[in-house]
Amino acid sequence: MADYDVVVIGAGSTGTAVARDCAMRGLRTLLLERDDIASATVGTCAGMISSGLKYMDEPEIVDMCSDEVVHFLRIARHIIMKNPILTPMLEMSDLSSGGNFAEEYSKRAESRDVPPVLFLTPEDSREIEPSLNPEIIASLYFEEYFIDPFRLCILQALDAKNHGADVKTYCELVDIDVKDGKIVGVVYFNRITREEKRVSTHIVINAAGPWASKVAKFAEAKVDLRLNKGAHVILDRRVVNVGVIAKAVDGRMIYLFPHENTTLLGTTAIDTWEDPDTLTASHDEIEYLLQSMEWVIPSIRDARIIRTMEGVRPLVADWKIPEGKVTRGYEIIDHSSQNIKGLISFTGGKLVMCRHMAEAATDLAAEMLRVETECKTHLEPLPGNEDDVDVLALAKEFDISQHAVERLRARRGTETRMILELTKDHPDWKTTICTCEPVIEAEIRYSIRHEFPQTLNDLRRRVRLGTGPCQATFCTYKAAAILADERELSGHDFQLDILDFLSERWKGKRPSFRREQIIQEEVAQGMYACVGNLDLTLGSVYTRKPWEDWS
Repeated sequence: MADYDVVVIGAGSTGTAVARDCAMRGLRTLLLERDDIASATVGTCAGMISSGLKYMDEPEIVDMCSDEVVHFLRIARHIIMKNPILTPMLEMSDLSSGGNFAEEYSKRAESRDVPPVLFLTPEDSREIEPSLNPEIIASLYFEEYFIDPFRLCILQALDAKNHGADVKTYCELVDIDVKDGKIVGVVYFNRITREEKRVSTHIVINAAGPWASKVAKFAEAKVDLRLNKGAHVILDRRVVNVGVIAKAVDGRMIYLFPHENTTLLGTTAIDTWEDPDTLTASHDEIEYLLQSMEWVIPSIRDARIIRTMEGVRPLVADWKIPEGKVTRGYEIIDHSSQNIKGLISFTGGKLVMCRHMAEAATDLAAEMLRVETECKTHLEPLPGNEDDVDVLALAKEFDISQHAVERLRARRGTETRMILELTKDHPDWKTTICTCEPVIEAEIRYSIRHEFPQTLNDLRRRVRLGTGPCQATFCTYKAAAILADERELSGHDFQLDILDFLSERWKGKRPSFRREQIIQEEVAQGMYACVGNLDLTLGSVYTRKPWEDWS
């Protein structure tokens, strides 16, 4: 008997959804991720579970997206928020295209519990969002849902584990065993233990996103992708009260979305042949976004850029057409057509489609295994979504600020009480470790014990540690001390993890530096070097300093 029925490669939104679906159907499942859960493409998206109206030329995709929004509201409403959005118009020609959008959007609005599209006067628009350009002639108002992509992925992985799946992070695929044209196993390298392991399996599902081609090559199979990169700029405050979607300098649509305690400005869309592992936002991409949004939000440059991020979309390989015309749907490749039985790969897709993609792939896997099971991922709630949470009552009961409890609830749902219960025996765990979000010590300790983070970077994805305006300047050491205590790390590992964390933060901060930001960063680096002695820490063991150029 094989060790597993299915091995899933890649723990992004699709990979974790596949692992969850497979495990819920009783398949013996292993999920392998070379880094951490949601550490790649999905971690660079805006979190919008779009109703798909951007793709009106593909009505089947619009219908699928609308249906998937309804499913997410059923299974993951505790990590979802509804965001009002305005599309300001500066030219009369915008009104006709807006009318087409309004008609199609409104057809599906009721099923998603959102109002139909409204046309607003300039006065009404600016009453909702005072920072809009006073020269706008009208705007469209509609509402969309946003999900925390990090929490979605970790919850899907945890639910897969709850249903019997094995989840292994920091385990990199190094080979796929093929015998007589059939998948028989995989070999992976554990980057923590430095050990290599071989396991047998009947099926490999390749959910590696932009790296799907590389994964397929291990089995001498082929996956064609049209890689497309997109940049986001993260601003240090909520620049707008509602989302704003506007035309960019080239006529594409870009957006400005309030996100937690910050604002996301995005996104670019450029065909790329660069290594997805080394991409950072370019100066031109940053200026493209800022200048384009400046037409409708003239004060956009008053905010400080705290970070940039660049992700790569693994689009379906449609060539010789403009990027904007490439389908945003997905394809599933059964590599038996390439004489490799038991290998399944994805191309294309979007965050909102991840559950649907997983269902389709798991249906195919079950058919190959001759297992008759039904998908229930659209019905069964994810962990934390079992009931409502009374934030006011919990804040009063545990004597913690309402704001801190609400932020905790938005990540944890019904787990909120379990975390707060920890403070009864440890009142000092009410301490706020990351003041920007905020994050209390009890949540960090709970995450370390139950969500298998290995590093500070992993904790960032679990609890939003260090993602606010100060970019971890004041919480790094405190959080590292908690991680070291829980995992019994040596002083050497404690300092190494801090350096790794700051280096990762640096990768996203460096592209945006200009004028006062350079001075502010010098102050922050002075704190690490002079107060923390990180410029001398570890000597030759760790030679790259966090402020050095990654190139």
